[in-house]
Amino acid sequence: MEAVILLQRCSRTKRTFANRVEERSPGNWYKNWAFPIKDSRAKNEGYDKGSINGMLYTAEEYPGCPDCGSRSSVRCGTCRRLTCWSGETEMTCQWCGTYMTSIETMTKGTDFDSNSDA
Repeated sequence: MEAVILLQRCSRTKRTFANRVEERSPGNWYKNWAFPIKDSRAKNEGYDKGSINGMLYTAEEYPGCPDCGSRSSVRCGTCRRLTCWSGETEMTCQWCGTYMTSIETMTKGTDFDSNSDA
């Protein structure tokens, strides 16, 4: 089983945290753990380069954001990074500042290619 770390930012505190995701079957990735991490440490560990290609799901055991507790994520169409999502219809990406009005949630599984352009 392959595991990767994907970084995410809290929509309330703007702090970065890491999601552990594992490929449970070909192309099916599950967020199953989250832990706070400083940007500098994430970069030193190479977590800023984590990427997957396939469907991203939220596992039942996933604890959610260490700050706000949200178990859902939204992916920015501009920078392709993850931000917590709590049901908003409009929000700002906590990575690049893009204002998003078409929210693509990642609660039940979303086609996710973190390497491709929007």
